[in-house]
This record gives sequence, C-alpha cells and structure tokens, in this order.
Amino acid sequence: MSQSSTSENLRKSVRKYIFEHFEEHATAPVLEQIMRKFRLDRTSAFNLLVELQSARHIALLTGTQRILMAFPFSSIVTPFRVKVAGKDKEYFANCAWDAVAIHVTLGKEQRISSYCHHCSEEIKIHLKDQRQVSLQSDNQPLVYLALPASKWWENIVLTCSNNMVFFSSKNHLAEWTNSNSPTGGEALTIEQTLKLSIPIYKNKMTLDYARPSREQTIAYFQSLGLTSDFWKI
Repeated sequence: MSQSSTSENLRKSVRKYIFEHFEEHATAPVLEQIMRKFRLDRTSAFNLLVELQSARHIALLTGTQRILMAFPFSSIVTPFRVKVAGKDKEYFANCAWDAVAIHVTLGKEQRISSYCHHCSEEIKIHLKDQRQVSLQSDNQPLVYLALPASKWWENIVLTCSNNMVFFSSKNHLAEWTNSNSPTGGEALTIEQTLKLSIPIYKNKMTLDYARPSREQTIAYFQSLGLTSDFWKI
C-alpha cells in the first residue's frame, strides 16, 4: 500500500473516531486521546486535525489544538440541544440546521429543545424517520439562514453561531426582520431542512464518508427547488 493510501486511510479513521466519540460522549475527543488511539506524536495528530478542518469535517478552536465543531456536533453549550431516544445524554448542535441534521446523521428518533431567535420562546421539535412527528401549534418553527450559501464557509463559526437560527413562527420571523432589516435570508420548514441535510449528513458515521462536491450540492439544491441567488455556491 502506498504512503498516500496509508495517510488517507488514517485520516478517514481519525475522522470516524471523532464522530463516534461525539455520539458516545456528546463531546469531542482531545488531541491526546487521538494520539493514544492511533499511536501518533502530537505534531502528526494535530496535522490530521488541520487536514480534517480544511476538508470541512471539523472546526478547531482558533489558536488551539482543540476541536470546537464536528458538524453537526458542538463541543460547547449552545441554544440548540438534542436528546436522542434511548440515550441518557444531551447533544449540542452548532446551529438550528445542525440540530435537525443530527437526526439525519444518527438516524434515530430525537427531540430538539431550543428558542425563538426573536423572543426566546421555547421551541420543541420531535423527529422520527426523517419526519417531524409532533406539532406545537398551527405556527410551526422555521430554520432561518441569514447568510447566502456562498458565504457560509468564510467564517463557519460565525455562520453557525449567529446566522442559522430558529424562529417560532412566520410572524415572529417577520417581526424580527422588520426590526433588524436583514437582507437575503431564507427560511425553511423543518421538513425542508431534513431534506436539505440528507446528502451532507446521512453517511457521516461511515468510514468512507465524503462531502458532496460543489456540483453535486448545486444539483441537489436545484432538485429541491432552491434555485435563487441565495443558493449559489
């Protein structure tokens, strides 16, 4: 086996280990755990994390060797909490979209607890079999994406933290929009967000997972009817 193949296999294994650690412990492994697990020195282990960050699998806490995000999981407390059926632990997602995407990633029934970005009203969402199965009222929560797709990765921490949020209803989104004068955002239903998540998140836990290419992503956006300038990448 060539050196490049060995390196690629190691990178895949480390990526999978990070995601499995999140599933089991609801937080990221530290660098030292990766060093011990794969018998690596510190520099080699950290270089692998940098490669995984460049490939958009994880995000590191700037200036450190610590994992902040392994999309859709967050290493820190956020307003986006997820409980999965059969597990007595709580996951934190990076954003509203990721809270929904955890269901696609793990493939298990889950309940999301979050807040309306406008008024802090509690939001509860029950997901099973890639569907929303319990409804609060006629006013259904929305996932609001404030930044166009072309800007998401300019600063993914800022994008997730401040620009992908829940609103409790269309009315609350309209009130917030009128007060804050944002431009270019898009609101999705929970069902739309589930569908949007499938190609990016469905096979995250497999060894050979690969993010969809730009061309595949554009084609998938179009298949969902997401054809406005907002979705151009």
